[in-house]
Formats: sequence, structure tokens, C-alpha cells
Amino acid sequence: MDYEFRRDGFGGYRARFSMGHEAIGQWLIDEVGKDEGVLEELFAAIDRLSARQQEEVRRPGRDYSLTLTQEEAEVKANVLNISLDEDLDDLAYYDDEQLALCGLEDFAAVLTSWRAFIRNEDW
Repeated sequence: MDYEFRRDGFGGYRARFSMGHEAIGQWLIDEVGKDEGVLEELFAAIDRLSARQQEEVRRPGRDYSLTLTQEEAEVKANVLNISLDEDLDDLAYYDDEQLALCGLEDFAAVLTSWRAFIRNEDW
């Protein structure tokens, strides 16, 4: 998974991720932003999961929700959780930019890089 963080001309942050992982970048911007408290909670959760003290951590957000397990991280747009009365078997109701999975270690590395970025370390 490749990614790049940038500041835009208006003081905002941008996170660009490789194909299949775009949702992680949007989740970082929308649900984490510059909130280091959220990052510390996530690092603590990852430590518990890695130590096998917990099986799963769910963190619902406004637009995207995060699920962490002992092996992986899943970022999923909340819009994918809607239920429709119609039969959608013949329709493609999936968008690559709405769902992303990666290993827990890779996700921890992304969070470490994001924290350094928002702190303006090495960027």
C-alpha cells in the first residue's frame, strides 16, 4: 500500500492512497484529522489487539467506520451499511473508494506516518 500526505493551499490536509486503499485516506481526513487523542486511542487499541487482550475494536464515525481485529483493519463508508428493500443482485453496489482493508501492522505504520505529518515532523 502506497500513500502520500500533503497540505493544500488552504491549510487543509490531503491523503492520497494507492488503488484499493483510498478509503483509508478519506477516513484519516474525515474521522481523525489533527486529533492526536484519537490517534492515541487507536494506538492503545492496536497494542491490546496485538497482545491478544482484545479480539476486535469498532470505531463508528460520521462518514466512515473502522473495525480493527488482531490481523487487519477495515475502513468502510457508512453509506455501505444502508439496507435497501430492492433486490440488488444484478447491480454492482460496491465502490473501491468506499471500502479498504489492510494488515494491522501496515495500518499502525500509516497512523505513525499521519501523526508525524500532522505534527509537521519530517514533512
